[in-house]
Amino acid sequence: MNSENNNNFIQKAFELTKDNIILAQPLIIFLIIISFTMTGLANQTNHIAYVVIFTANVLLCTAFFSGWFYMIKKAVKNANREFKNPQEKAEASLALGREFFPGVGEYFLPVSFTIVTYFVVYILLLFTSYKAGMYFLPNPELDWHKLMSMGNASVVEMQKYVASFSFEQLRAINLWMLYMLGIAGLFTFLTMFLFPAVFDRNKTGKMAGKKDFILYAPFMAFNRNIVFIFKNFFGSVGLL
Repeated sequence: MNSENNNNFIQKAFELTKDNIILAQPLIIFLIIISFTMTGLANQTNHIAYVVIFTANVLLCTAFFSGWFYMIKKAVKNANREFKNPQEKAEASLALGREFFPGVGEYFLPVSFTIVTYFVVYILLLFTSYKAGMYFLPNPELDWHKLMSMGNASVVEMQKYVASFSFEQLRAINLWMLYMLGIAGLFTFLTMFLFPAVFDRNKTGKMAGKKDFILYAPFMAFNRNIVFIFKNFFGSVGLL
């Protein structure tokens, strides 16, 4: 991933979008389709159908981001090219529309594997953090069954339940919230450029094989992501 001056990061992103309006076309189509599928998912009562529709939505999102980010990758390359005239530049921009499906074909499996790896690592991190927190954070001693049942309670019942907590319980809950939110925030920060980094690979490297790329994609992308974040630390923090 090429290091850039983050002071004009937003400006360059805006200029890239302005010069390549065609990037909005697949996004608009995707948002229309996903709005219908999500509505169907929300109204679904059959568990098997729910799983099928949910899985289809995940695959749809993966396919879209594979093709769309590939188009953006090509747009960035075009931005660094020298064009003879505005017409040639416009033709190159319109040609981005033909890059969507090749992008899906090339990046669908690497992106899918990266998504799976991301959530597995995230869940394991939260679980490990929870177990570690049990050793040095106070136990709020909550009735978890009653707490979960409060999800369907009225606002008055919820307020009454929270008012029943002791000062020690409230303090313990706040400490746990700060701790877990801190862990989640740190993980989010350290992976904020993970998925764009999947698309920034060197085909001449030793991991050039398609099989190797799929298997190593999350780890190679994470390495490029970390390098970029710390090379542009303050700019990365500013994007949070």
